[in-house]
Amino acid sequence: MRVGLISDTHFPTVATRLHPAIFQVFEDVDLILHAGDLTGPDVISILEQIAPVMAVRGDQDQGLDHLPVQQVLDLGGKRIGLVHGNRPRWLEWPGFTWNMFFGQRWFLAPRFYVSVVRRFEGENVDCIVCGHVHRPFIGDVNGTLVANPGSAYINILDRRTQPGQYVSVGMLEINGDSLQASIVPLPERWQEIQREWFGSENVNREA
Repeated sequence: MRVGLISDTHFPTVATRLHPAIFQVFEDVDLILHAGDLTGPDVISILEQIAPVMAVRGDQDQGLDHLPVQQVLDLGGKRIGLVHGNRPRWLEWPGFTWNMFFGQRWFLAPRFYVSVVRRFEGENVDCIVCGHVHRPFIGDVNGTLVANPGSAYINILDRRTQPGQYVSVGMLEINGDSLQASIVPLPERWQEIQREWFGSENVNREA
């Protein structure tokens, strides 16, 4: 089973369209998981032209109250947790202020992913898909595979506070006892889109 991973599309409130390479990357997936900050319902209907979509609500998803904050999905014999990952704004604001002055997102630290894993304590999940920090990540966090596909859109603040950041989505492949997560960078200049991408970062998990 092939599952497309995407987060932080911010369409149409900030981004004017979805990156067209997404349609190439996800063309043969069985399902798409959106980890929040859609910011508009049209994202789901557009992605549903490719495959069925499951989504959760992010901190910028006012008006999308019908979406759950987090959920656990049984996919291909594996339990997959899906959450945006944000905490209450009063907890995040000091770190955001630090960002503006010192150019580093506090929640990129390991504690962000530790907090994400804690949300699923007792759920016996095999993998957690999250978003929020606008930077891709794949790794083992306290024994759980965590995959953050990064942001499908990059704003000016991201470029300032996270040099070298790139637009990306992810892929999760479930094959029996095997889970493989990968990050797929997308071309910044849309005219460069082609069938061969920039490569990927992979983590394999054998249960």
